[in-house]
Amino acid sequence: MEIIINPFGEPSEDWEAKEREAVSYYLKKLETYPGGYIPANVVIKNIGRGADWHVVSLSILCGATSLFFAIPEVHKKIRESLEEWKRIYNEFQGLIKWLANISPVYFPDHYLFLCALRILDEETEASELVFNGCHPIPNDNPDMQGLEDLIFNFINGKVLESIAVSRQGEVLWHNSTKLIYENA
Repeated sequence: MEIIINPFGEPSEDWEAKEREAVSYYLKKLETYPGGYIPANVVIKNIGRGADWHVVSLSILCGATSLFFAIPEVHKKIRESLEEWKRIYNEFQGLIKWLANISPVYFPDHYLFLCALRILDEETEASELVFNGCHPIPNDNPDMQGLEDLIFNFINGKVLESIAVSRQGEVLWHNSTKLIYENA
């Protein structure tokens, strides 16, 4: 699971020193997490296409991601794990608030799923939802390739619930579409 943080702003003359400081800062921070050490690779990535755009990439190692979550299998009823999803969302939200300062953060797909589920739980009976997949929202910015906002789809009886979530965890929109089944 990768979390991308953009702490640098505009490039400056001492960018290499700032990058080393940022890597060191996040490595030390992960060692002191109140819930216990979180093993992660912390590196600088250049996600710019054509022009440099350096960000900090925190890749939480596989064993540690199981501490948080995995997106459920397609067609798995949300009710089977709704309370667990809420707990995971709260834990991850706490980690992000603890990690991030004023820098923009680009969240992994898993977290965006939890954001969508949280909103749907407020607006519908989320325990009846069946996860029906997700897809990216096309973006003209080549730097954001692989970091597009996502649309999550859930079936709620005879209603398709679609919810778009930005890479920063903000809900962009929520749409409910009544499904019409015709007899063949």
